[in-house]
Amino acid sequence: MSAMPPTAPRVIYVRGFDLGPGSFQAESGILPISPISAAVPGAFIPRILGVPEDSRDRERELLKLMSSALVDDLRSAGLNARFLPSGELYPSEGWLVRGAFVQVDEGNRLKRALIGFGSGETRLRVIVWVSDLGHGSVGPFCALDASTHSSRKPGAALSFDPYIGAARFVIDGLDLDTNVTQIAAQIADDISERTRTGKPPDNWKAQLRRVL
Repeated sequence: MSAMPPTAPRVIYVRGFDLGPGSFQAESGILPISPISAAVPGAFIPRILGVPEDSRDRERELLKLMSSALVDDLRSAGLNARFLPSGELYPSEGWLVRGAFVQVDEGNRLKRALIGFGSGETRLRVIVWVSDLGHGSVGPFCALDASTHSSRKPGAALSFDPYIGAARFVIDGLDLDTNVTQIAAQIADDISERTRTGKPPDNWKAQLRRVL
């Protein structure tokens, strides 16, 4: 690790995240219907309803969500942040945020909706590196390891109410997206605090252990 920069950056660049080989574990479909590409407008509907979709489209969707959410959260914190496309050269100043998904598990939504208590939960783990481009190197001065998972609350089966079960099933279709935005917010909080004080937030470890 290189030394922590003495001053806050003028710009924070967010590079597209990577996805480690074999790290994505897709949810198997509930209904016997062919996969639907996420490139089709409104294709999020199949995921909500349990219809299987192309895992590569889902991977690209999650990577794009992480980058856009992180840029938005950094801007909400009052920082000048922007996305840096993979084909664009590194600027000569500013901070660079890179990352990789090392575990992505969509779990089993039917189990989450009907059983709960952690059954079929989603799991997400991300490693992030922050570098100072002002020194002509992309070597990081800090690395963050964040993970989260979906709710451990009891499912709808205990209520014996089919309407509750159906509603939970629809809502649980976006659990992994929520995991991504949750981690993006935590990373943005850490980076924002470092720009102000040069140190991570006191509650960083506690935030990482927080369950949705």
